[in-house]
Amino acid sequence: MIEIEAAIPADAARLPLLRGIAAALAVSLDFDIDTMADMRMAVDELGATVVTRARPESSVRCRFASDGDAVTVTATAPVTTSQDVDRASFGWMVLTTLAQSVSCEVTDLDGSGPQLTVSLTVRPTQAGQ
Repeated sequence: MIEIEAAIPADAARLPLLRGIAAALAVSLDFDIDTMADMRMAVDELGATVVTRARPESSVRCRFASDGDAVTVTATAPVTTSQDVDRASFGWMVLTTLAQSVSCEVTDLDGSGPQLTVSLTVRPTQAGQ
């Protein structure tokens, strides 16, 4: 099991860091080139979805986990509203096309305000489907 956690400022200019982690992980798992590209694009869209909704001056926590057969990426950030992500948006369509599974939820578990969590799973066979 591989687990990587990163926290970045909620700033779109920092998204290349998440794409770089995704690419490095895909290479280390010997994913095919198509799956690597899909994973990078999916992580970019996941990060953009969270960053654009995040509270100003906050951080986005991103966790990459792999059991060898798949990579699950989860990004979480405090948000200004408890409104759900628009699942009819182009960005959501990109996520659901590139990843085997995608989930999203807005919670307020500790009373500090709403937090958005978006998670996706990519498998190497995804590119061949």
